[in-house]
Amino acid sequence: MSKAFVIGCDVGSQGTNVALYTEDGDLVASSYQPHELSYPHPTWAEQDPTEWPRSVAAGVRSVAAEIEDRSAIAALSFGSQLDGMVACDDAGAPVRPALIWMDRRAEPQAAALAEKVTPSDFYRLSGTNLDSSHAVFKALWIRDQEPEAFARTAHLMPPGSYVLKEVAGRLAVDYSNASSLGLLDPGTRKWSDELLEATGISRRALPELVPAIEAVGTVTEEFADATGLSPSTVVAAGCGDEMAATLGAGVFEPGEVCDVVGTAEPVCAASDQPRYDDTMLVECHPHADPDAWLLENPGFVSGGNLRWWRDHFAPLERHSESAGLGDAYDLLSSEAALASPGSDGVTFLPCMQGAMAPEWNGAARGVFYGLTLAHNRGHLTRALLEGSAFALRDILEAMNAAGLETRRLTIVGGGAKGALWRQIKADVTGLPVRVPANVETTATGAAMLAAVAAGLFSNVAEAASAFVDYQPQEHVPADDLRGDYDAAYRRYRDVYTALKPVFARADE
Repeated sequence: MSKAFVIGCDVGSQGTNVALYTEDGDLVASSYQPHELSYPHPTWAEQDPTEWPRSVAAGVRSVAAEIEDRSAIAALSFGSQLDGMVACDDAGAPVRPALIWMDRRAEPQAAALAEKVTPSDFYRLSGTNLDSSHAVFKALWIRDQEPEAFARTAHLMPPGSYVLKEVAGRLAVDYSNASSLGLLDPGTRKWSDELLEATGISRRALPELVPAIEAVGTVTEEFADATGLSPSTVVAAGCGDEMAATLGAGVFEPGEVCDVVGTAEPVCAASDQPRYDDTMLVECHPHADPDAWLLENPGFVSGGNLRWWRDHFAPLERHSESAGLGDAYDLLSSEAALASPGSDGVTFLPCMQGAMAPEWNGAARGVFYGLTLAHNRGHLTRALLEGSAFALRDILEAMNAAGLETRRLTIVGGGAKGALWRQIKADVTGLPVRVPANVETTATGAAMLAAVAAGLFSNVAEAASAFVDYQPQEHVPADDLRGDYDAAYRRYRDVYTALKPVFARADE
């Protein structure tokens, strides 16, 4: 019998990556479609939601052309950008552009709700922080600022639900995408009556709740015609992109942690039950695996700091890279490797766009501390790498305080390619570090959901055994550096605490 195939779609804000896999988890082909973004005003970020399903269709058509028998493609699914809001009319057409995850215009709506529901109560009810990044506040902004558009709105949905509706013809949302709205009780996986009442959002406006692995139907005739897929191709509900990336990294067992190192660095740990952090540094969300939850910090700027450092302070390395003489990041890392652990007293706070660790603080800013004439660029580069590792340790300690024993790091994304950075993270956190063979795991995780929905595997664990492999080298913490890094971590925390009043006065 010939093998079946599945497709995973990573529907992000920058673009959509579509990947075709065999049922054994081997990558056959991939296609990337870039997206347009709009920034109409400072702190605003919008997209035309109709672009997402068009990109999915274009990508699917491209990868499906790589095999002769397209009817062998059993299923597809999605890992979609979180924290976005798509307002649609009765017919399912958007009434305005989508407000996506980076949009921060809804600060007044978040502040208004905080007068009715305390941040701690909001966290207790939803597992999320009372923060304008979550999609419910974007819906409230439309209600308050664009009443005519809101009057035409019949459906409020995250990006993943809009794509699912266009591809499969069914309006539904999995628990992980639903959680990004800020209205779901992660313990019961039902909409919170208290938060619906407090926000005034109607339950009728929200999609039907389903598990991420559920086969919600088959592709529509229109999508089949546009892509060449068989009309019998199954569509799984899909999940949020962070959950898909975590799943594609093989992280679903309790205590396993996925460190997604891109421009930002979301950190997700699998748990066998919902857990809550008294400090609210980490949020609680349902995982894509219906038997698991995630403790998650949405991500401090991390790889973005390193890119800023490369772009502005490494002209010779960038020139060498353009001349084919080596990767600029590798050249910087080789220099940083010559500096001692702890960077001989130099400390970097990775708060270039505000802080998400050791606390959520939008007023915090990036800082190099401890400079002397004895330090060189290598010390600063290493301090930058260590600063992100210290923020990661902040998050892991909050997860442990919530009752989850973290036991291993799996690093994915572009930042997973740096061996020095991986070893620093192992040494700072005291956890072993591994890297998947494929570090771009969101499409892989979505394809795993498709494979389960199609009946090729009975559960996520079985799919992971076929789809996920790891690089042979695992980074083990160096016991003799523990004391040095404990001292450097305390210094990092002391510098942040000392500067908090300065950060608070920055706008005065």
